Amino acid sequence: MNMNVALNSKQLKQRIDAFFALREEHKEARVLMNTLADAHQAWIFGGMLRDISLFGSEGFTSDIDIVVNTSREELIETLTNMREIDFHYNKFGGLRFCYQNMDFDVWSLTDTWAFKENLIPFENASSLLKTTLMSWDSVLYDLHTETLIYSENYLDDLSHRHLELVLDHNPNPSGSVSRILRTVFTKQVKSLGPQLCCFLMKELSEISFDILQDYEIRHYNHSSFSRKQINQLSGSLQRHKPGKEFILKNEFFT
Repeated sequence: MNMNVALNSKQLKQRIDAFFALREEHKEARVLMNTLADAHQAWIFGGMLRDISLFGSEGFTSDIDIVVNTSREELIETLTNMREIDFHYNKFGGLRFCYQNMDFDVWSLTDTWAFKENLIPFENASSLLKTTLMSWDSVLYDLHTETLIYSENYLDDLSHRHLELVLDHNPNPSGSVSRILRTVFTKQVKSLGPQLCCFLMKELSEISFDILQDYEIRHYNHSSFSRKQINQLSGSLQRHKPGKEFILKNEFFT
């Protein structure tokens, strides 16, 4: 897919609006999210916004993540009262369901893993930006005010295809490394930040290729990286000078 990074907040907002006008099921999904936002403060979070920022309004085909500022019990009650919603719990305590052929993961703000583990103090909605694994996922869209929340250099990093680590603590190390590698090899990343370099260097020396590939295939039905590519990346990171960004050469993608 061709890269087409949003230049500013206005353009990204236009892309989000365009996405929810693309097809009838998208319009219905927006109605569902507006209903959630009418009952409680709610935000779209992470992957959807990242992919629309990178590729345009037709560049997103995965799950929609929504964070809601209410208790899990009240969230369950709200979804139970909605028609055609048949949800189940995901492994991190959120609620997962399919609506209009679109998959949703919805969770209570207070159930955010990094907040529950006291790794990140909750101050306001912007605190969520510090709970992601990767910098490209640190973006929120307030469904009530229709405003975007992200760090000052967010769109610049996307434009330069520069990826950095945000939070290195997580409940699923092999899954986290697999997600990072999938991002690197499918979203045209050009450079890795110093913290991400250190994280990958350590984890790739401890987690086998087979475990990483198995995780990706189980969750995405195919693998985006080869043993050769991971060996090349791991070896290069071992030789890389700490504290510097790492430039991904074309050889890593062949």
